[in-house]
Amino acid sequence: MIVTSRILLLIAFSVFWGGLTFYTGSVVRISHDVLTDPMVGGLITQRVTAWLQIAGGVTAICMLWNSVLVRRVSRKYGFMLTACSMILVCALAGLVIVHGHLDAVIDVDAVEITNRDAFTIGHRRYNQLTTIEWISSLTYLLITVAAWRQVDVQLSTQEK
Repeated sequence: MIVTSRILLLIAFSVFWGGLTFYTGSVVRISHDVLTDPMVGGLITQRVTAWLQIAGGVTAICMLWNSVLVRRVSRKYGFMLTACSMILVCALAGLVIVHGHLDAVIDVDAVEITNRDAFTIGHRRYNQLTTIEWISSLTYLLITVAAWRQVDVQLSTQEK
């Protein structure tokens, strides 16, 4: 059970965090360079971010499950992992809300932003929440490596 949950977590995490990192670090910049109108690039990124949020939700479930398994052996690590997971969940919830606000000021048919001020504020919030999402996930990964080491040592000691 532990091995299976770890593998599922690593796969989900890799897809989500790797996709998020590649998307924010490369795709957004390239789309704005290639597509001279940022609005057109935004229509593409609007759809991609929905998929990233779904991947984040699946990853958060795997993270929470891992936190429960770790907490059985180490309360300290289990608590830290749960805290990072909950930060991610809150960031994802915020992203869904802000995404809805951004969608409301985009006229897809006319390919235009109907309220630039609202869009600018929403986009800034979206970027801030994405940064929180990225950092909490990286922190989770680093803590997980240490936690798994401790869990494995304690479990092997119990077996002897």
